Amino acid sequence: MSELQNQGGSMIPALVLTYGNSGGGKTVDCGYSFPNALFIAVRGALQSIEHTCGYTPAMVTARTIMEATHYLLRYKELGGEYDAIVVDDFSYLAEQTMADLEQNHKGFKLWSALRDATLDFREAARYADCHVILNCWDKVPSTKNDGTFVRGGPMLSGKLPEQLPAMCDLVLRCGMEPMRKPWKGVYLCEQSSQYVMKDRFKKCYDLSPIPMNLGEILRASGFQISRLKTLPWQEEVVENLAQQLLGHDKPLHLANELYSQLLEKGIEIAAAQWTIRDALDRSVIRASLNQSEKTFI
Repeated sequence: MSELQNQGGSMIPALVLTYGNSGGGKTVDCGYSFPNALFIAVRGALQSIEHTCGYTPAMVTARTIMEATHYLLRYKELGGEYDAIVVDDFSYLAEQTMADLEQNHKGFKLWSALRDATLDFREAARYADCHVILNCWDKVPSTKNDGTFVRGGPMLSGKLPEQLPAMCDLVLRCGMEPMRKPWKGVYLCEQSSQYVMKDRFKKCYDLSPIPMNLGEILRASGFQISRLKTLPWQEEVVENLAQQLLGHDKPLHLANELYSQLLEKGIEIAAAQWTIRDALDRSVIRASLNQSEKTFI
């Protein structure tokens, strides 16, 4: 039995962690990738989704890790048909949780309480009946006073930069490719001694650097990722356009033509850009996977 399937044969929801600089595109990518998600965020954090993706995501506010865990445990009761939960930003929650815990804990007990809260959240996320995506700020590699090397990863305290990713399926580091058009953001996923990264789906190692598109990454890994309910036509159109772009000698030129055609059909700008984005990224991912399957070493 595949490790991606449960005993009933269906795909186990993915647990994904991404980390990178603030403003690197993580939130917008989650808006594009999971339009039917419940976002756990602070007030104002999701404005980039509204302005870029063209819709208002479902959202609840949380200030601490314990509050986020509460929503994970009862998300089915929250009144929506959510197929994912996105925590944006988990590093912020950890920071605020630490501030609250400092009122009643000191020294080792403080770090222990933060660790326990984070691991409780991790357990709840692993066994949630939906995809769970954690966005974090990043932390560069460092060396402790005793000479111990610490890999770069999500900005968390103590051993949590290694412990939180341990149960995740995908751990992706955000990056930029200035020459990549029209979206410069990428995800990096490599077996590295310098940064925490991980790929249980055996796709991203072959793709890195990967277009910053979690939806298309998970679709390529065998998951069914839903579309915005007001865009029921989008998946069929994305697949059709991706097939046209795949192997084309001038894909960006063709993408411009296809974009103009969508606008001529009366599709709104935000939806047209979204559609072309997914089609381009799908064609890039598919081409890379096709090539990797032909190469053993």
